[in-house]
Amino acid sequence: MLKEIDAIVQTRIDSTRLPGKAIMPLNGKPIIAHIVDRLSLSKYLRKIIIATTEDSIEVIKKALVGYKNIEFFVGSKNNVLERYFKASEEAGSKIVVRATGDNPLVCPEFLDKAIEIHVNSDADLTHYLGIPLGTGVEVIKKEALKIAYKSTRDPYDLEHVTPFIYKNRDSFKVLEPLSTGMYYAPEIRVTVDTKEDFDRVSKVFEYYKNKKFISMEDIIEYFECQEKKSIRAIASTKIKTSMIARLI
Repeated sequence: MLKEIDAIVQTRIDSTRLPGKAIMPLNGKPIIAHIVDRLSLSKYLRKIIIATTEDSIEVIKKALVGYKNIEFFVGSKNNVLERYFKASEEAGSKIVVRATGDNPLVCPEFLDKAIEIHVNSDADLTHYLGIPLGTGVEVIKKEALKIAYKSTRDPYDLEHVTPFIYKNRDSFKVLEPLSTGMYYAPEIRVTVDTKEDFDRVSKVFEYYKNKKFISMEDIIEYFECQEKKSIRAIASTKIKTSMIARLI
């Protein structure tokens, strides 16, 4: 297994949909700290690099005070592809794990599985399909990132990092393993992009507040339990409505 595998986490505090989300607290800890904690559980990552912007760096550093196992990179606000490429250049990365500041429940187990598949298949880009939205990462070969950076000027490609690679699959080896069994749960959303998302994920953390680590199984079990409660509540309402109708 290669040693130069680094996670680069894109984050900034002036998100348009939910400003300051990276430092919003979940169970007493900022979202960005949860992300670092979970990435730190990977067997393969050499470095965790927080790739942010000039106007966000001091706030992000304050949220991560006491964390010694991370590095920081300051780059372009809107050209996130450039931010990733230059951060990987500075770090000397051969493989980049793209994580984002939206995902406090990123899964280290599936991260490592994606790295293993990626390295063993010599892929350009690897990511899992079917797992809950907000638990996954993208694993990217540095050379593929470099080609994308030097080839595109499309604003969408620059902002979202990997679309150029997906759009040019004939030139890149893209692997998208599909999760199976209980892990196939694409309907579950635990990314934090809006206030509604934050409230939803907050309930997950509250439910498991006494657990040191919330696993993928825990996440899926929680939402299955909520779905069953919702079904029972609907059934109970229908029964009550029916009984009232008969009385009338």
